[in-house]
Amino acid sequence: MRAAYQLIVKKGLEGFRTRDVAVKVGINSATLHYYFPTKETLLQGVVQHLIEELKNPLVSQPRQPASALDRLRLEFRDVSARIRQVPDQLLVLNELAIRSWRDPAIARILLHLDERWREHLVSILKQGIEEETFRPDLNVTATANAIMTHLRGLGLHVNIDANQLDRLVRQIARQTEHWVLRAKLG
Repeated sequence: MRAAYQLIVKKGLEGFRTRDVAVKVGINSATLHYYFPTKETLLQGVVQHLIEELKNPLVSQPRQPASALDRLRLEFRDVSARIRQVPDQLLVLNELAIRSWRDPAIARILLHLDERWREHLVSILKQGIEEETFRPDLNVTATANAIMTHLRGLGLHVNIDANQLDRLVRQIARQTEHWVLRAKLG
């Protein structure tokens, strides 16, 4: 998985070849195809590798259960940390997302990743409503989709440095909080 992941970073999906993965790990193509019969199954493995990496936040989490607002803020801090510490993740995710527009097989692979992320965000938003911190009329699925769209769109900026991306993440975080927080009564 790591060899395939690194080749996607280096060459993009357009230049990604299973034979290059085999060479990189020192096996022949037949052996690679025994474990991964198609390029699609290899890409599924790369997405699974990403899912495992994305499960573990890069920023420290509190030991005790956090409030929904803290969890939401942690989500944005984690995105900022990933932009700075593992920018290749953003690159690979964008390669897969762009290719998915033309390739239904990759779109199916990414669907699982999106579903997991959406479920995570929905759980935060529902918790916020239950805690009466977030607006009670909040459509949690639509809000989760909007957050995902905003954050995923960061990767489509051309020639933007980590500091600028970090500023954009902070702006999106502030706007999201403004959007979801329950209005304080006078």
